[in-house]
Amino acid sequence: MNKPSLSQGFAFITAIIVFLIIAILMTYETYLENSNRITRQMESEATRIDRALIIEIEHSSHLLQGMGQEITHMNPDDLNGIAFLLRSFDTTATIHHVISWIGADNRNVVSSNKGVHNPVDVSDSDYVKAAFATPWKIQIGNPINGRVSNIWALPVALGITDATGKYIGTIEISMDIYTISHDLQRVIKQSGISFTIYSKSLLPLMQKSDEENLLKFDGYRDRLKSINLNQAPSGLLSRASPFDSSSMYVYYELSATYPYVLVLGYDNAASNAALWALLLPRLTELFLLGVFMLSLLWLVRLRIIKPIAVLADYTRALINGERPPAPDSTGGVEELNALARQIRRLHEYIAETRRIEEENKNKNIILRNSKEAADLSNRIKIEFLISMSHALRTPLNTILGFSEIMKRQGLGFENKQHLQYIKDIHEAAQQLKALTEDMQKLSSAELGMGDLQEKHIDIRFILSKCVRTVSKILQDNRLHVELRLPDVMPRLLMDEQRLEQIIVNIIMTIISESNAVGHIIIRTYTESDAGGNETLCIAFTDTGATAEEPDTNGRQKGEDPAYIGVPLTRALLAMHHAQLEVKTAADKPDLVIIRFPKERLVY
Repeated sequence: MNKPSLSQGFAFITAIIVFLIIAILMTYETYLENSNRITRQMESEATRIDRALIIEIEHSSHLLQGMGQEITHMNPDDLNGIAFLLRSFDTTATIHHVISWIGADNRNVVSSNKGVHNPVDVSDSDYVKAAFATPWKIQIGNPINGRVSNIWALPVALGITDATGKYIGTIEISMDIYTISHDLQRVIKQSGISFTIYSKSLLPLMQKSDEENLLKFDGYRDRLKSINLNQAPSGLLSRASPFDSSSMYVYYELSATYPYVLVLGYDNAASNAALWALLLPRLTELFLLGVFMLSLLWLVRLRIIKPIAVLADYTRALINGERPPAPDSTGGVEELNALARQIRRLHEYIAETRRIEEENKNKNIILRNSKEAADLSNRIKIEFLISMSHALRTPLNTILGFSEIMKRQGLGFENKQHLQYIKDIHEAAQQLKALTEDMQKLSSAELGMGDLQEKHIDIRFILSKCVRTVSKILQDNRLHVELRLPDVMPRLLMDEQRLEQIIVNIIMTIISESNAVGHIIIRTYTESDAGGNETLCIAFTDTGATAEEPDTNGRQKGEDPAYIGVPLTRALLAMHHAQLEVKTAADKPDLVIIRFPKERLVY
């Protein structure tokens, strides 16, 4: 009961493993949630940077449009006038940009910072070619290292034509990329995010002073080259790993208006800090929940499971017939303590019940042995009576035969007293023979009590049949039988032969008890007791007077000890769960009633 269990240890280890799995899954879910949150932040920052860059380029576009309109009213060969015009547009807002004039021969001859200078051939520049091909449309070229200013710049150009449509030159603003980068950096609201800009051909747009930031993203440029920007204009290039300090979140987005790619990076330390800011409260909640659940399980085990295990041991011992050492308290809640006490009482009750059952079993064995011995003794007695009846029949027949001959022929007995003796011997032999026959019938009936052939019997038919059977005897005794039967009677479930024997025995008993002229009334009726149980009664009434004087043998009628018709009838009725009632009085007619129970009635 209190021994350590492998299952308990396994359950504890399983609980720890489940807790760790839940913690790992929670960490992973939190990592994905943090990753999605950072991705949305980077998307928002990329949109903000792109919008700021577009505003910067549109501002330059408006300047070019204004200067182009002025130049169309001037002489394109008046380089000093054009230089003055460029310096007039080079305001504080454009202090970090250089404005240049490129003549019709594709030579840069004027700039806002140096005025008229030695011609520089820029015919190989892509933005110059595009401006010549489509004048009065803003053209943006690839980043260039200024040949005059010697800084990296983003060229924005506009081709100019005169009133006749003749191409007269190109005006160009070289936007300082370093300045633009720092201006765009101020647009970013989320700390830990850095960015760089690539051309669509993935050329970097950073100055030398930004080489550290450029090198940070340079490793992801190969991944960007493998992406079709037209099909996937934005997306996540990599995710930061909490276990790799060199990894970082990198997001790219193709500019919505111009052919540039914005690449943003989220600092690994900042992303890890954001991850722990989300994860730590959740792990703390999980840990507290785990402590609470373990405490609850420990309490349940101490107050419920352990007491139930104790009760299970008690019950097991109870089933095995052992006596459990049940304490008064299991250490659990009061209800379990009460259950423990009841189990102990139940054990005591079962033990007492088993003791009583064992005593009853021994008593039943003794009773069964006694009954078997009594049945054997009774059977021996019955068989003895049957054998004795058979044995007495031969000498009785001899006595009856010789006494009959002597009574009829007289054989020279002149003394009437001797002849009377012969008659008495003959009558005594007849009575003895009748007695032996009744004994044989009674013994045979007791031996065959289990052999009943029961069926539904019509009482009217059986009574009429029995009266016909004894009609000759009735005539000899000057008696008449009257049947008073109702029109509707139930049938009886009985052995027909035994019922006939019962009725004949009762009629013969009444005949033997009556010595006067009269008649016997047989009637049937039903009775109900207080419980509503219905019985069928057959009543035999002798209306003749019963003799009070002694017969020739000195006894009263109805007191013949040798006649056993009534005991035989009682035995046969007992086989059918019926009862026999005999009423005899000096001043009342004899009455014999048979009562059949409700189970024997068939309607």
